[in-house]
Amino acid sequence: MAAIGVHLGCTSACVAVYKDGRAGVVANDAGDRVTPAIVAYSANEEIVGLAAKQNRIRNISNTVMKVKQILGRSQKCGPWTWLLSNYP
Repeated sequence: MAAIGVHLGCTSACVAVYKDGRAGVVANDAGDRVTPAIVAYSANEEIVGLAAKQNRIRNISNTVMKVKQILGRSQKCGPWTWLLSNYP
């Protein structure tokens, strides 16, 4: 029997598999075991992970990050206003 564990953090995500008494963290296509939790949209594609993180300065209006920090908060000012006002 196999089990899969997913970690969705505020800034990163990773996946682990437990099978045959052994656990291992799954590497992404770049070989990293942790992927930045960032998604960017362009006219032709969706970009995720490290590529989206590196591209966020040029495409900030179409980049989504820190989503977990706004979950469950009051929507008086709207999620994007809060997110952009707390961007480092």
